[in-house]
Amino acid sequence: MREFNLDKIKATGTTVGDAYFPHTKLLLPFNGANGATTTSDLSNTNATVTFNGTAQISTAQSKFGGSSLLLDGDSDYLTIAASSNLSFDADFTIECWVKTSNSAVDTQWRRIFMLGSSNGADNLQIVFDSSNYGNVYSNTTLITGNITLTDGNWHHIVLCRSGTNLRYFVDGVQSGSTATTSQNFTGGADEGVWIGKYGVGAGHFDGYIDDFRITKGLARYTSNFTPPTAHLTSAGDVNKQIIVNSAADGVAIGTGGINQSRIAKAWCNINGTGTISIRGSYNVSSLTDVGTGKYKVNFSTAMTDSNYVGFVAGAEVNSGTVQNHLFHLKRETPLSDILNTAYIYVASANSANTATDDGLFCVIVFGN
Repeated sequence: MREFNLDKIKATGTTVGDAYFPHTKLLLPFNGANGATTTSDLSNTNATVTFNGTAQISTAQSKFGGSSLLLDGDSDYLTIAASSNLSFDADFTIECWVKTSNSAVDTQWRRIFMLGSSNGADNLQIVFDSSNYGNVYSNTTLITGNITLTDGNWHHIVLCRSGTNLRYFVDGVQSGSTATTSQNFTGGADEGVWIGKYGVGAGHFDGYIDDFRITKGLARYTSNFTPPTAHLTSAGDVNKQIIVNSAADGVAIGTGGINQSRIAKAWCNINGTGTISIRGSYNVSSLTDVGTGKYKVNFSTAMTDSNYVGFVAGAEVNSGTVQNHLFHLKRETPLSDILNTAYIYVASANSANTATDDGLFCVIVFGN
């Protein structure tokens, strides 16, 4: 058998992404041209977002990406249709960046976010109160915030439930007390999500919103934290499958992270009797028959170092007396041989302890 040559498997870069992207059910970075009245949901649910009033994309202000959502506090808001993806009966995280200098809070207050419901009992809201704090409401007050949001600066706000604990954060610091609730917030199955407006009546948000994200089934934050420092608009390389290309000299990123230790650098299904042959393989150029019960698996692309791991297993398929075989991989010098070849030895477990050829055995190699 010949060598496994895998030393050229390299990942030339990584893409920073969101490790929990599969849990993301709404992701609105609000990227676009100034004055645009459409935006895309970059989550895998690809929800439709409707602009109402004069809501629009603005390049005048942004936290990330050069643009954000502009709402004028009069008639502007966004709606997302009701969906089971936006209905919460367990852990969840709702977060965005807001920027406003408005301090004239009207009697209806100003809503940043609402998970709408016609009966009001299972809705969920983040609202400015008369002190310009962000408070959290359902049919009753859940959390009274204590951090001012209307100073004209960008603020990262988060509403997060872990188990029965509901927390509200501003710029990574918990605002108000932890609420305890087992309430199911199923308003998303009724009126849907509203951004910037209460479901009926007044109470429009006046300012800019950026990077709005809803995560279902996951509490991203359970204690004080450092807010995100960039858009996280995809899974990046964290959850993607990694596929070694046919020449074994690079990787293609499919859907999660660059982690070369996950991938097999070589494998081979071998017929080790008579004229030995390869039934199927990856990154194996040839086999060498060293002697009875001894083979070399030659890699097409060499390993990068000698610390790779090889596994051998097989089953006796010859006619006659069944024999239990013991397989092992042996390292031999010089180093070039170690990097280019896996030496496979098969020993019989019979009383004579003699080496014997095997009709079916398989080799798999992992390494960095």
